[in-house]
Amino acid sequence: MAIDFKMKAPIPNWEPLFEQGRTAVLERFSVLKGLTPTKASTLLDVLDEMDEQGITHSVILGRNNQAGSSNNELLDFLSGKGGERFFGFMGIEDMTVEEAVATIHKYAVTGKFHGVAANPAKIRPLTPIGDPELDPIFEACVEHDLPFCMTLSMLITLLADGADYDYIRPGQLIRVLKKYPDLDLIISHAAWPFVQESIAVAVHYPNLYLCPDFYMGFPGAEQYLEAANKGLEGQFLYASCYPNVPYDYAMKHYRGGDLPPDIRVKIMEGNARRLLKLED
Repeated sequence: MAIDFKMKAPIPNWEPLFEQGRTAVLERFSVLKGLTPTKASTLLDVLDEMDEQGITHSVILGRNNQAGSSNNELLDFLSGKGGERFFGFMGIEDMTVEEAVATIHKYAVTGKFHGVAANPAKIRPLTPIGDPELDPIFEACVEHDLPFCMTLSMLITLLADGADYDYIRPGQLIRVLKKYPDLDLIISHAAWPFVQESIAVAVHYPNLYLCPDFYMGFPGAEQYLEAANKGLEGQFLYASCYPNVPYDYAMKHYRGGDLPPDIRVKIMEGNARRLLKLED
């Protein structure tokens, strides 16, 4: 069994995001060229594929408050019959810090969201990821006991206006991790290509979680599995980044390697259950 910690679903009004996601990265990276795009087009299709892969639940990372990717639309989905197998992280992209904090307070009280998510290069104005200017966001997460999922990778540098290569260095988060030890901070894309740096920070700060998703198949990613096998098994999360890549691609790379069964269970499901507060 598995819990997918990062995916998009074709929920009502989010269908264009899902359609765009099928091929958004396949032609950008040579390591992904030739990969057959995700075949699903409807929510029922997605649920069938989840069943085929043994995925019991999936986490949808929100975007913002704009129609077509809004927190209201995600809230409606999570509250309805079709949302039983999904957990939502509210999105705070394309907002100022003040707007992001207001969004966290607004949606946290609904009880339907299990975290906060952002590509920090889309918080306005562009601010270094470890800058104290972002502290009100982290403090709001701590207040509501919500993990924060921050997307960092070379892809962020390529797509963001003004974000330079050093912007994604996970070492910049040391101040945040030290100041807020009760905040669970997740790095989606696991800050690739800074693989060793992200692992080194996780070694020192147990409140940091690494979620390599489709980067698990990239050069150097075998070090993530090596780290999980050498003491960091409680700080890695399975994620597909579906539909950017199909489920079988993600599963192949996460379930590959020589990991003991108990460690694999933690990565594929156990750590997610703890972060989502599903433990008995």
